[in-house]
Amino acid sequence: MRRLILIISFIFSSQLMAEEVTIKLDRSWGLLIGDQIIASVNLPVNASELDQDSLPQLEKRHGPWLYLQEVAATGEQLQLHYLLVNVPAETRQLETPTHTLRTSQGDLLTIPSASFSAGSFLNATDDAATVTLRGDHQLLAADFSPLHKKLTYATLVALLTTLFWLIWHIGLRPGKRLPFAKAVFSMNKLRWFGHKDVDSATRVMHHAFNESAGTVVIYSQLQHLWDSCPWLVDLQPEITRFYQQSASHYFSRNPMQSADFDSLIKLARACRAREKMA
Repeated sequence: MRRLILIISFIFSSQLMAEEVTIKLDRSWGLLIGDQIIASVNLPVNASELDQDSLPQLEKRHGPWLYLQEVAATGEQLQLHYLLVNVPAETRQLETPTHTLRTSQGDLLTIPSASFSAGSFLNATDDAATVTLRGDHQLLAADFSPLHKKLTYATLVALLTTLFWLIWHIGLRPGKRLPFAKAVFSMNKLRWFGHKDVDSATRVMHHAFNESAGTVVIYSQLQHLWDSCPWLVDLQPEITRFYQQSASHYFSRNPMQSADFDSLIKLARACRAREKMA
């Protein structure tokens, strides 16, 4: 007897819970294939109390018309996002599928169906075989003249910039430059044209030292260079070696090995770096 009472109570409570579930569609008419329908389901319990396994399956077709894309739960409401994937030949009333949910306490909740109207793009009297299809829209020919004009201007600017850069670096740069800036430029120009002449590079370096000191600097008078250009003192070993090699090259019967072009331009750049900081 007790078992019978429990069964009757369970059925009654399930029916009562089912009656408390309501559903409302965001659109219920004028629907065509490919449209989305959002069904808002109001529950008598919080959605967090539902058994997740009892929720409708996603990414699945439910009935002949609808495909369930998403289920969103907020408070005591579920939102079922359907996609209309099929329509009848004539516009008529259709229904969303019913679903049975289960709470964590074991109670059953039935989501009722909701009516909506949907139909085909074509009139019911149209014969698909006789419908005249429109041809592809004739595209206008693209006008590339503005692009050609911009490309021409860009090419002209690039050529002028390159020409200016070459003129600037070949010898028409401003004349008011510091001595070692001119020395580095002159030695770079020798290298660019393939003339790595050590004698020419040596003369360029002597000229830069003389101009920086304000007088002709010789090996025996290097102290005058340190006094006039104290920013060169930390390069004293390299500069002294340069003057030794230069004096030996020009004035000794048994000259020591001369500096190579790369070491001279390296010294010029080191002097130029300190010249900029002076």
